[in-house]
Amino acid sequence: MLEWLAKTWVDFQQFLYSILLTLLDALKDLFYFIFEIFMDLVVVILEGMGALFEGLDISGYINGIPPNVAYYMGAVGLGEATGMIITSLTIRFMLQLVPFTRLGS
Repeated sequence: MLEWLAKTWVDFQQFLYSILLTLLDALKDLFYFIFEIFMDLVVVILEGMGALFEGLDISGYINGIPPNVAYYMGAVGLGEATGMIITSLTIRFMLQLVPFTRLGS
């Protein structure tokens, strides 16, 4: 009789442990579901923002630069400088998103 009670207790513990694991999996799945919904919402918002820039034609402005100005812009290396500035700003923004760093510094 004592062996039956011990075996039943072990089975009950295993049953409770499997319920606990199932609940943890369900909570994890719920978190992933909410995160996926949030990311889908972000994608929809970003796709909507693309329509704001359809009327902006930067190539028209670049083609409208006079040849003399374009020559001096190339001579002083404005293209390379702009690339360096954009790269450094991108790196800075990425480093700001590292945990435990303060945004805006």
